[in-house]
Amino acid sequence: MHKSSWSGGHTESILSLDVNADGILSSGGEDCLCVWTKDGSPNIKVNPSGEKREITSVCFSPCYPEQLYASSETKIYCYDLRNLSSSTLEYDVNEDEINQLAVHDKGRYLAACDDTGTIKVIDLQEKRLFKTLSRVHTNICSTVQFRPHRPWGLVSGGMDYRVAHWDFSSGRVLHEVNVQEIAEVQEAGGYLINPPFVHSVHVPGNGRKVAVGLEDGSIQIFSFEGKKNIAPWARLKKHTRAVCQVHFPRFGSLGDNVLISGGNDEHIIVWKLWNRQSENGHGESSGASTEDSMPHVLQDVTHGSKVNWITSPYNDKKFFVGDQTNIVSLYALTG
Repeated sequence: MHKSSWSGGHTESILSLDVNADGILSSGGEDCLCVWTKDGSPNIKVNPSGEKREITSVCFSPCYPEQLYASSETKIYCYDLRNLSSSTLEYDVNEDEINQLAVHDKGRYLAACDDTGTIKVIDLQEKRLFKTLSRVHTNICSTVQFRPHRPWGLVSGGMDYRVAHWDFSSGRVLHEVNVQEIAEVQEAGGYLINPPFVHSVHVPGNGRKVAVGLEDGSIQIFSFEGKKNIAPWARLKKHTRAVCQVHFPRFGSLGDNVLISGGNDEHIIVWKLWNRQSENGHGESSGASTEDSMPHVLQDVTHGSKVNWITSPYNDKKFFVGDQTNIVSLYALTG
């Protein structure tokens, strides 16, 4: 992989990243919110509260690329890229620090998970709180994602080892799994040195699977079965420390075939999850070798810093990485 760096936007660590449909990158750091030009120059820096505070998460609307959302402490700030001089709207519905924002693939709803274990879902069209999802995570809810092509599907993960599949319209949990119990079975009763806290979940564009990055250095991949259940599909183990980020790239037609992960071991790994030529339309083998059809590592790169965030554009075979430094790294995939 070819690596280049974007600098000048931040003075401290970069905590979150997102790219809109037009290829514009936004980054949230310990110091400010930054929007970049396509050639890697910091275009504008914003301190939403007027003070130097962490921007814990940033995300764009998939449908309206000019709409940018950023979180700091308990607040959500809404911006329009055409005029970033001030936020267009603010929401203060979370009771504790927000860990991640996500926008529904139709652009109407925004989810914000926080340290209380609660997820707030905001109706962006009506400009009001739509639903509060609670009573499942008993600890910090660290990560949340909407499920594409499923109008009311949402997935969350937390420091209580739980991954939950929600119907956010009714506020009900459709199915939840405890990854610690799954890990114990997979380790055949072996002692788990590091607890499998859930740091990151990501659902590919086709909405068929969900990848989960865990504190124990593993990645658990689940497949959706029917309308409710999620079932273990594969476990990937290559990182030697916590997996902070898992990301299905948006570019091309890779779907759920390729996964990018980043960890506290300062490594970035590109995984191939299965070989399309090895399966027919029903997931049955068509003659490819077992080794080729199993999940395996395509590339393993020593990044040089603990990874905080990974995101990718919609058109180019590239991805961005934010880490403990104040520099955004851009990797171009080869092959």
